[in-house]
Amino acid sequence: MSRVLLMGVSRFGQAVDADEEPETGARTWADLPFVEARMPRLEQAYRKLAYEVTAVANPDRGAVLAHTDAALDGGHRIIHVISHGHTRLSDRGRSRDAELGDKLDMVPSCGRTGLGTDVVAWVRTAHGAPEPMLFIVDLCGAGRAARVGALIDVPEDELHAWVIAATGPNDSTYDGLFSEAVAETLERVAENGLDTDETLRHVRWDRLVNDIRLRLSALGATTRLRTTKVDLGSPLPDLPFFPNPNWRPDPRRERLMEVVPPARAFVADLDAEHFIDRVRGHFVGRRTLRSRLAPWLDDPAATGLCVVTGAPGCGKSALLASLVCAAHKKIIEAAPDIRDYLLAQHPEGVPSPNDALVAIHARGRGLEEIAAAVAEQLGFAVRDEAVTELVEHIQQMETPPPLVFDALDEADNPGELVDRLLLPLAKGACKLLVGTRRSTRFEPLLAAAKGMLIDLDEVDPGELRADLEQHLGQRLEEVPGYQSRTIRAAMARAVAAALTDDVSSRRGWGAFLVARIYGRALESLPVPGDAAAAERLGGSVPRTLPGVLELDLGLRPDGERLRAVLATLAWAKGDGFPADVAAAVVPEFAPGLTESEVRPLLEAGRFYIWTGVDHDGCKLFRLFHQGLADYLQDHPYEPGDIR
Repeated sequence: MSRVLLMGVSRFGQAVDADEEPETGARTWADLPFVEARMPRLEQAYRKLAYEVTAVANPDRGAVLAHTDAALDGGHRIIHVISHGHTRLSDRGRSRDAELGDKLDMVPSCGRTGLGTDVVAWVRTAHGAPEPMLFIVDLCGAGRAARVGALIDVPEDELHAWVIAATGPNDSTYDGLFSEAVAETLERVAENGLDTDETLRHVRWDRLVNDIRLRLSALGATTRLRTTKVDLGSPLPDLPFFPNPNWRPDPRRERLMEVVPPARAFVADLDAEHFIDRVRGHFVGRRTLRSRLAPWLDDPAATGLCVVTGAPGCGKSALLASLVCAAHKKIIEAAPDIRDYLLAQHPEGVPSPNDALVAIHARGRGLEEIAAAVAEQLGFAVRDEAVTELVEHIQQMETPPPLVFDALDEADNPGELVDRLLLPLAKGACKLLVGTRRSTRFEPLLAAAKGMLIDLDEVDPGELRADLEQHLGQRLEEVPGYQSRTIRAAMARAVAAALTDDVSSRRGWGAFLVARIYGRALESLPVPGDAAAAERLGGSVPRTLPGVLELDLGLRPDGERLRAVLATLAWAKGDGFPADVAAAVVPEFAPGLTESEVRPLLEAGRFYIWTGVDHDGCKLFRLFHQGLADYLQDHPYEPGDIR
């Protein structure tokens, strides 16, 4: 069990020995009655996090020395102190120029500072320990402990002494508000891990610090906390101070988190419980196109631009993802089951593993971020905004790598991405595979594709019908009540026929997206008793995304509240909203809905939601398809519900 030393001083004596007279002008310390209220709450908060707590009230200098020595020698994980802070060498008239900058004394109950009370010395000592240690310092001038000169240039992954301080090196702190904010944050860590994603063992440093800062501001504190200086542009180490209660051990998920985010986004879903099922339902059909594109990606002599387009939900991303997940070496290493599944289904449509393949999912990303991700996957150091340098580097490679870009239409400023990166690459001896919706702003790119423009709305209706039938048949295997192969087959056949008979309906909404959501709605509808009833029900499938979404939400008892949550996520950018941000926005669509009610709805709506991980480890939520987001932005309320 990890241990915490918690010391707080509320009552102070004069800084003289009992048999001495106090000197004229000698320093006296005002009592801090608020400490008595803070200590029990902090102790309870640490215990909720499974810490063994040594709580010491009003220690004199000897007790401070004894307890800190024991903590520094005995493997304690955290030292948390609340008291006055003393930053002067002496109170006998010395100026600020005579101060020792790297010195900060915790004032003990006796009022005498000296041997054993210097917090900066504790920090230096802790850095030499074998495991990282955290100091939470609620003293005036606490910032001195966070900026120890000897440790400033130590790399984060080698630093063993970490500090969160209540205020700056020459500033005061008041009423123990900092420790109250820390207690609130610790309680939230115990409750929900600050929404840290399941892939992370511990709450991230930046996530924890930012939450304390928010709590401090909400309490009305005017001080600004100081912390150990870190480079937020670089990955921070996994600091073991606060275990994430959401963590689920899964080496596969952890490996996926090491894949560069724009490539990782091609993996349909990172949730371990549903990943394999979603692969089965997601990568289905399109055999003709995969058989055409896989050899093209494998051919080192092949160059040019291929663009895959079509209506929302027609399967553009699924097609590109099946190729990327089968060929991208890092994804194969992290999740080999995807490639194995695709090989078992259709080996001719599976490209070979390729160390050089670059994959970029452009949703919510700007040109600079995309260029940096391309360079990182190529192992090429590119300066910020040096897009021209990157293009030249790729064109000069002896064997230009395959470059796959998806969701071009969802990028930040896609026109700039086309003009400055994609078209210049297409004009050279490069190999580009791009997925996007049709748009007039992409006409130059579509024209450059020449004979390699693939419109999924123009595929053979018979092949599309067969693919849809296979997709829905697999989906119904998971729906309670559809154990009968005859009923499953009749339902899948009828739905596939209905969604492919009317060619014009496919122009607005892809048949795969509609079929997928209809499979969800069938979970709430009575199971047909025979094949004939299954054919009738299957033939009644709505032909559009609005129709099938309204059907599913209308069948759910929590449909109106779930719709508010989904409408909120429709406005999420990039990888999505954190749960607390979503909860703050939801009342715009469902007044009165609280955070405690929103969190279960995020779980209940998992069918419509994909998750990601923010830079600080926070779990993010977004809708699984941009077509859903577009519709719910325009129709956030039930039809006929006037707000």
